[in-house]
Amino acid sequence: MSIAASVRKRDSKVLTNIAEYGKQSLRKIAQATGLSKDSVARSIEATSKRDEYPESAMWESEAGQEWLRRMVIAMMYEFGLKGNQGAERMSEFLKRIRVEKHVGVSPTALRTMIRVIEEELVRYQWEQETGRKEGEVRQIVVAGDETWLGEKMLLVLMDLGSGYLVMEEEAKNRSYETWQSKSKGRLQEKGLEVKHFVSDRAKALIKLGTSGFGSLAGADIFHAQYDVSKWLGRSLSGKKGVASKQLKEAEEKKVELEKKESKAEKIEEQEEQIRQCEKKLKGIEESKEAYDKAQLTVSAAVHAFSVSDNAPQTSKQVEGRLEEQAKQFVAIAEQQSVVDNKDALGKFRRQIEDVSSVVDAWWQWTTESLAEFKPTAKLKQWLLDILLPVIYWHHQLLKTQNPEMKKLYEQAWREAQATYAAHPMTKLMSQDELNHWRSWGEWASNNFHRASSAVEGRNGVLSKSYQNGRGLSNNRLAASTTIHNYDTHRRDGSTPAERLYDQQFPDLFEWLLGQMGDLPLPRKSRQYLVPNPLPVCTVSP
Repeated sequence: MSIAASVRKRDSKVLTNIAEYGKQSLRKIAQATGLSKDSVARSIEATSKRDEYPESAMWESEAGQEWLRRMVIAMMYEFGLKGNQGAERMSEFLKRIRVEKHVGVSPTALRTMIRVIEEELVRYQWEQETGRKEGEVRQIVVAGDETWLGEKMLLVLMDLGSGYLVMEEEAKNRSYETWQSKSKGRLQEKGLEVKHFVSDRAKALIKLGTSGFGSLAGADIFHAQYDVSKWLGRSLSGKKGVASKQLKEAEEKKVELEKKESKAEKIEEQEEQIRQCEKKLKGIEESKEAYDKAQLTVSAAVHAFSVSDNAPQTSKQVEGRLEEQAKQFVAIAEQQSVVDNKDALGKFRRQIEDVSSVVDAWWQWTTESLAEFKPTAKLKQWLLDILLPVIYWHHQLLKTQNPEMKKLYEQAWREAQATYAAHPMTKLMSQDELNHWRSWGEWASNNFHRASSAVEGRNGVLSKSYQNGRGLSNNRLAASTTIHNYDTHRRDGSTPAERLYDQQFPDLFEWLLGQMGDLPLPRKSRQYLVPNPLPVCTVSP
C-alpha cells in the first residue's frame, strides 16, 4: 500500500470513529482503531487543517475521496492528454475549486501523474492487441501520409473504413524501404491485409501500395482537385476581386463627377467605363460559377453508381466524365486568360486513371464477397442493382459535409429508395433476410474510399498537440494513438477498434481508472521571498 493510501485509510478510520462515538480521548480512539496515539493525533490535526471550506467534509468521506480521484484523473485525461492543456493551467483549476488541501495539485505532481497515465494507455493497447483472435485476417482500405512536427517526422497509416490507426511512428525518412519495414510488421501483428491503398501519389507510397502491399494504389481525388483549385480557382477569385474593385472605383468616380457638375461628355464616358467593368465582372462570375460546377461534377463522378440515375459505373466511364471536366477547365482558363505555368491541369489528367481505378476495384471486391453466399442470379441482381444503391448513397450522405453534395446524394438516395420499395423481390424478403443483406451492404459501402482526408485530419490533430504541448514524446504519441483507436466515438457510439474488429473492448477511461494508484498527498508549497533590489543599508554613526 502506498503512503498516500495508508494516510487516507488512517484518517478515514479516525473520522469514522469520531462520527460514531463523538469526541473521545486519543487513547480510546487509538484502541478502537488499532492506531498509535501519535498517529491519531496527527490525523486529527491534519483533518482540522483541511476543514477550511463548507464542502471540505465531503472530501473526507470514502465516497468523496473516490469521486475526487475520478475527477482529477478525468481532468488530466480529457484536458491534459486530449485537450493538450498544460499542468500549470490544470493546477490553477484545482486550486479554484478548492481541493488543494486534499490532493497534491502542484504542476510537478500533475506532470508525474500524466506520465503514469501515458504509460498505462500504451499498456492498454498492447493488451487489447494481444488478446484478439489469432489467425484471423481482415481486408482493409488504408491511406498513408507523413506529417512533420518540427524536425520530427511521423509516418501515419490509417484504415479508412473504421478510422483505426494501424501505424503512427517516428521515422528518419519517408522512403519506400522505411514505409515497408515499419508497416509490414504492424499489419501482420494486427491481422490485417491491404486490399486498396489511397495516397497523394508520392512515388514511395505508390510503390508501397503495389509492391509492398500487393494491392491497388489509387489516387486521392481531393489532392487532384486541390492542384486545379490552386491554379484556376485562385486565379478566378483574384480576378473577381480586382474587377469588383475597378467597378466600385468607376462608380465612385461617376458620383464625384456628378457632384462637380462636370460636362455631360465626361459623365457619359464614365458610364461607359462602368458598363465595361460590369461586363468584365459578369464574365468572370460566370466563369467562376462554371468552374465551381465543374469541380462539383468531378467530385460527384467518382462513385460506384451514377449520381444521376443510380446505374453502376465502370472506371472507364468515370475517366470519361473526368476528362470532360478537364476540357471544361481548359475552356474557362482560355476564356479568362489564365496561364497554367505549373502544369496543374496536366497533373490532374495524369491522375484521372488512378483516381477512377477505385470503382472497378470496388466492384470486383464487392462481387467476389457474394460468392460465399451463393445467391441466385435473380437475387444477385437485386442485391447489386436495387439494395446496394440505397445503402451506398445513404452512407455517402452521412459522410459528406458539403451542402451541394448533400443535395445530390439525398436525391440519388431517395430515387434508389423508391426503386427498392417498388421492386417485387423486396416484398418477398423476410426481416431476417433483409437484416442480413443490409449488414452486407453496409460492409460493402464502407469499403469505397476515394480520398485520404481522414489521415490529413489526423495529421492536423497531431500538429495541434505538438504545438500546444510544446513537444510530443514517444509515450505521449503512443498514448494519443490509443485514445484515437479506443476512445473516439462516432454518432453510433462505436470506436475505431470496435468497427475494425467487430467486437467490444473495455471502456478505456474506466480501465485506466482501475490501473491508477491513489492521488498524491497535498504538500505545503514553498514560500518564495521577493528580493528587494534597493536594500537600505544602515551605517552606525
